[in-house]
Amino acid sequence: MKFRTGLLLGLAVGYGLAKRSTLTEDDPYIVKGPQRRELPGLAANPALRAVGGRAQRLADQATVASLDAIRRTRAAIQSRLGEEPADDAAWN
Repeated sequence: MKFRTGLLLGLAVGYGLAKRSTLTEDDPYIVKGPQRRELPGLAANPALRAVGGRAQRLADQATVASLDAIRRTRAAIQSRLGEEPADDAAWN
């Protein structure tokens, strides 16, 4: 390999590495919401872990109850309008 080819290849690699650092940094104009971080004492304290698990189960039950209420309301509206319920995969 000639010296000139090696020099051009080295400059290309150096330029690529310099460009990589600028392309991978965060854009200051993009707003990001709060990130989920585990509290430091949560993993160490079993009482907090139990409360957190119970809260998650309650939230899951509330989600299921909410979806059931939406399905019942949708079926009631369809029955009042005299429509046959369609086979909608999102609601079954």
